[in-house]
Amino acid sequence: MRYCLLILLYVAFLPAAAIELPDIGISANTVMSPADEQKLGENFIRQLRRQVFVIEDAQINNYINALGNRLASYSNKPEQKFNFFVIKDSSINAFAVPGGFVGIHSGLILKTHSESELASVVAHEISHVTQRHIARMIADSKRFSLPAMAVLIAAVLMAGAGNPEVGQAAAAAVMAGNVQMQINFTRTHETEADHIGMQILAKAGFEAHDMPSFFERLQAAGRYHQGVPDFLRTHPVTTDRIAEARVRAEKYPRQQKKDTPLYHLMKAKLLILTADNKHSLKKKLEKMLKTGRYRDERAIRYALALTLLATQQGDAVQTQIDWLFKNDADRIIYHLLKANLALLQNKFVKAMQVYEQALQAYPGDKMLGISYAEKLLQNNIAQKAKAVLLKIPSSSNPYYYHLLAKAYQATGAIATAHLTLANSYHLMGQTKLALEQIKLARQQQNRNSYLTSRIETRYKELTTQLLEEKMVSKY
Repeated sequence: MRYCLLILLYVAFLPAAAIELPDIGISANTVMSPADEQKLGENFIRQLRRQVFVIEDAQINNYINALGNRLASYSNKPEQKFNFFVIKDSSINAFAVPGGFVGIHSGLILKTHSESELASVVAHEISHVTQRHIARMIADSKRFSLPAMAVLIAAVLMAGAGNPEVGQAAAAAVMAGNVQMQINFTRTHETEADHIGMQILAKAGFEAHDMPSFFERLQAAGRYHQGVPDFLRTHPVTTDRIAEARVRAEKYPRQQKKDTPLYHLMKAKLLILTADNKHSLKKKLEKMLKTGRYRDERAIRYALALTLLATQQGDAVQTQIDWLFKNDADRIIYHLLKANLALLQNKFVKAMQVYEQALQAYPGDKMLGISYAEKLLQNNIAQKAKAVLLKIPSSSNPYYYHLLAKAYQATGAIATAHLTLANSYHLMGQTKLALEQIKLARQQQNRNSYLTSRIETRYKELTTQLLEEKMVSKY
């Protein structure tokens, strides 16, 4: 419910012509252009960062985007750009937003038993985007009266302003007379996303049968345990729907493809990032390793190494690092283990050597670069930190811009520091704070014409956006 409310809220940011109630027969393209969808999606992800914890870990982002883009390349719209991200949330859910933004909860990833199961959910969400279901929902809003739509958007605003219970109650009241239509509409979209998602899944070389199997397991979890997984609330699954998916899956040959190592390693990392009690997790991992109850040994050892570092038990980390380098491929994440162990042991010079050697092997890597720059700034080596960060390709990671702003500040580039920090705030949905940084940048002297132009352009963009947001808040 909360994601549907946020999506509807940002329809209000679109040009007036884009949100007028459509006449009968007007297509989704007329109601919401691809440019409108992109703007809605970008606004959504920025505001989402204000309300939930979006995991910015570069390795996890690299993995989920590689998986998602591989699947998307087999869709009926391979030219569609996608942005996949992971939310730190133990609930089992995923969602898609116009513009190609797809969010997956960490709880869902950890619940999957295979990479094909995870891919089945991602393919399903990709289908919601390529079939433009949100645009079609807006087009279908002709079934609501204009006053009803106005009240619904007002309810969304109340929810966004800190009154979620009032907002949801108002939205429910507006939609009460349209319940059956909404149920049928949802089922139609979900069935379509299942059908097309399965085609994508099979074409990409994953196991098509894992889609109905995963949905069936989630359904069983809701039946035998307290509470229904959020995925089943936002993506209603029925016995008939699972049966239909199984029939469709029979049309595809069984795949013998094994999970990629990164699937298990990223699940291991997510397990550490989301664990509340690291000491308890360490004991559990040690028991799993001792009894051999695991799907992938390297993932268990990697998770154990991360847990040992988190609990500052450095002496035992080296054993896991040695095993990983000996029994697996050369991976960036293992070099980071070495660097973090050296830092834990107060061996700063050794840690910097590990970073330098790893960057020679993996130049421009975001995860390495951000981690290295962070440690350099902590030790007042700002010029080097700035050089490292500037070698990283353009990023949508707010923390990247936060570090780069600190590096600019420490090296005397004050105006550029404010401009860069504005980017960080903007990505976090803090438009007002971003604009304040631009105003500070405008006050700085000794700016060349290029920098002045960048600052003035950003000032106009953020001023316009803040006015739009204020209009929405007064609704």
